[in-house]
Amino acid sequence: MPQTCHTRDFSFQVADDWVDRSMIAWSAPIDGRGPTAPNLMIAYDRPPPEETVGAYVNRQLQDLSTRAQGFQLELRRDAMLAGQAAVEIMFQWNSGSGIIRQRQIYSLLPDGRCICIVNTAPADRFADSDKQFLAILDSFVWSGPKRPT
Repeated sequence: MPQTCHTRDFSFQVADDWVDRSMIAWSAPIDGRGPTAPNLMIAYDRPPPEETVGAYVNRQLQDLSTRAQGFQLELRRDAMLAGQAAVEIMFQWNSGSGIIRQRQIYSLLPDGRCICIVNTAPADRFADSDKQFLAILDSFVWSGPKRPT
């Protein structure tokens, strides 16, 4: 039986053994105040079955620290996302067009996928963007059955 992907604009079916690695992105209005508008992105990945969310985040951080120019980790901590265990990181790097800051929240889904919710903004606009991001996180609700914490 195929699985169905639904969006506001369309739906389609894919084979049951295909993995949802979709991304959702929202952006603040482009206002000419820099090359990057504050934005929110949600992505899915499938870590190896034995990997914890903390180990997955550590692996992501290792990759970021080697690829992102001027990478500086500001925060890494265990957190909660709508009542579920999560890991939160915050960092900055030089994009070549200026300093960019990100806050990322990672949590494992019951099917083994990892969800990552990301706030990205130029460093000088991050505080305002992050207030909106934290309000969005406060409105976050999991769909489906309750997951163990």
